[in-house]
Amino acid sequence: MKGYIKGKTIILLENLPEILKDGDEVDISINQISENKKYPFPTFQLGVKDEYLSRDKIYEHE
Repeated sequence: MKGYIKGKTIILLENLPEILKDGDEVDISINQISENKKYPFPTFQLGVKDEYLSRDKIYEHE
């Protein structure tokens, strides 16, 4: 079965089989599906303001 995580809840994309009823005990295995990410942790774009790349700004005397 496939689904996704939202907060602390797992949302299933398919219906449960008819043989399962409320209160049934089940074993669950969770596997993360690779989304072609380069890193196993979240990343973000690091931005640097153009004004801070200016040599005058870097070596400015106060």
